[in-house]
Amino acid sequence: MSGYVCPECGLDYDTISPSDAVAAVRSFPRRYREKLLGFTDDTADDLDAVVRRRPEPSVWSALEYTAHVRDMLEWMADAIRRMNHEREPTVDWFDPDKRALADRYNDQDPVRVLDGLTAAADRLAVVLRDVDAGDWGRLGDFPWGSRDMLTMARNAVHEGAHHLRDVDRVLRAVVGHPPPPA
Repeated sequence: MSGYVCPECGLDYDTISPSDAVAAVRSFPRRYREKLLGFTDDTADDLDAVVRRRPEPSVWSALEYTAHVRDMLEWMADAIRRMNHEREPTVDWFDPDKRALADRYNDQDPVRVLDGLTAAADRLAVVLRDVDAGDWGRLGDFPWGSRDMLTMARNAVHEGAHHLRDVDRVLRAVVGHPPPPA
């Protein structure tokens, strides 16, 4: 996906090198933790009241976005690892909205989600670090077509950065506002 710039967040894929991808992925746990835990006085009630609140029914909560990023980084670590060790593997995909419902993202413990994000980011960073310089062009087949490992690494950075903006936007929308009536 050379030349792709996200129309919403402005991330330019061509500006992300493999080493940039590793650094960005490693930064996500700290950045998400700061967002989710940094706005409150650290009481569980405040944390739960805010991170689980959706600004509107069709928009995920900050916790749901964070759980989604955790799962995406896990999935990408598996996909890129396979691409690095198999010849053009066929990589299955999951529907993120169905996964959020099935795994009840908004009912999960925020601290455990953040810990899971840390583990997923660490694992992905190791997978990315272990790719030899000449292998970034190795391909995998996805439901939407063939992609190389560099594109997938850039997708991981985009996923984390884009949804961090979503978390920030959602938190700003819900902090100080009571939940809607049931």
